[in-house]
Amino acid sequence: MLPIAVFPAAALLMGIGYALEESGMENLYFMAMILQKTGNVIISQMPMIFAIGVAYELSDDKSGLAACNGLLCFLIITSLLSVSNVSFLEDTLRFRVDEAFGNINNQFIGILSGLLAAFSYRRKHVSTNYLPADFRVLVYTSIFAMLCSIVLYIVWPLIFTLLISIGTMIKDMGPLGAGIYAFLNRLLVPLGLHHMLNSIFWFDVIGINDIGNYWAGTGIRGVTGMYQAGYYPIMMFGVVAMALAMYQCCFITRKKKMKPFFVSSAIASFLTGVTEPLEFSFMFLSPLLYVMHALLTGISVFMAASLQYIAGFSFSAGAIDFVLASSLPMAVKPYMLFVQGGLFFVIYYVLFRLMIKKFDLCTPGRENDQNEPFQEGSIAAEDLNEMAKVIIEGCGGAENIIAIHSCITRLHITLKDQDKFVFKRIRQNGAAGYLKTKEEIQIVYGAHVDAIMDVLKNYQL
Repeated sequence: MLPIAVFPAAALLMGIGYALEESGMENLYFMAMILQKTGNVIISQMPMIFAIGVAYELSDDKSGLAACNGLLCFLIITSLLSVSNVSFLEDTLRFRVDEAFGNINNQFIGILSGLLAAFSYRRKHVSTNYLPADFRVLVYTSIFAMLCSIVLYIVWPLIFTLLISIGTMIKDMGPLGAGIYAFLNRLLVPLGLHHMLNSIFWFDVIGINDIGNYWAGTGIRGVTGMYQAGYYPIMMFGVVAMALAMYQCCFITRKKKMKPFFVSSAIASFLTGVTEPLEFSFMFLSPLLYVMHALLTGISVFMAASLQYIAGFSFSAGAIDFVLASSLPMAVKPYMLFVQGGLFFVIYYVLFRLMIKKFDLCTPGRENDQNEPFQEGSIAAEDLNEMAKVIIEGCGGAENIIAIHSCITRLHITLKDQDKFVFKRIRQNGAAGYLKTKEEIQIVYGAHVDAIMDVLKNYQL
């Protein structure tokens, strides 16, 4: 959640900036530019923020070194696979280098870099007599980044070529092809490859140029814009309903904490069409839900294209773009997208609530155990001190503890000797359960785990 939490605010800044710019009030242009540029800096650097945030969150002890190595790994991969470097290496251009590697700076690479850096950081505890621990992490990160770049250099063009072939194949399928494109678009978001697919239909890679023709008024009315229009019901209504459903399905002890995230994500999606903050918060936790989201997006784009409800966009399918685009010559019954949006609001809300509850799916605010041992505000400072003391005793003393970090509702503790761990001692002080793995002990404490972690740091230091 750390890297995701900042994106809705950035999207709102951009949305307010665009609204001020379109107001026509010249004295607000400077403020509009500041808001747009500020939000755009954050959104455009989303991949880098993921690299830093994922590495930090998955490190043993929420380490700044791990975060720095996430950034290092990201910079190595994106630099080695930059268009200039790949063009130099590729003596015979068997594919379009600019298009294949022009979007290598994406969220997938950011998340992958964070994972590699966190994995490298965990090697810090592997003993060796030759290299200092921190330097060893740096070496591991660099090696993994280079190896990853080699693999991506081979694989990435193959994926791009495949996407070009798919785009060409569905180009002449009309509204059905538009729906298939939208479905694949959402499925590829986790990998960052949706930018490649978008370029095929939105721009002039194979002659469609849906966005350019819509705004220039040079396309075919009722056809031009069909690869865009169906996103409005999803981003302005479906994603809002999705956020509402997931919020209502949060565990009681997590609702207050998660409410600002869901509200800001919903507003950002409605106004600006930026959906990634909410999508990335659950796509890896509950892939089933995300596939359903992709399917509904495909259906929406297919419906709008079939019924010829047309409105394009320049940035994304949010309310701001809708106001600007619905009055253009290529627009056809754009108001009907609101009717379709209302339908998809109901569909999203009902399906998400039913699936989350029926299959007990993990979504933001449901990562922890339902039977949390404490309610909000029920632990006093002196109790936290006593809990920390008992935890250390139950782990065999401070000298037996290598590293401690917290994640959502659990303490993750790496021990020198796991045989010294006595859960019976810790359970008496409020622990709900524990999980022992080869590398660490995970103790479930609930919503107050971060507070416990803060006290433990003092004991550790």
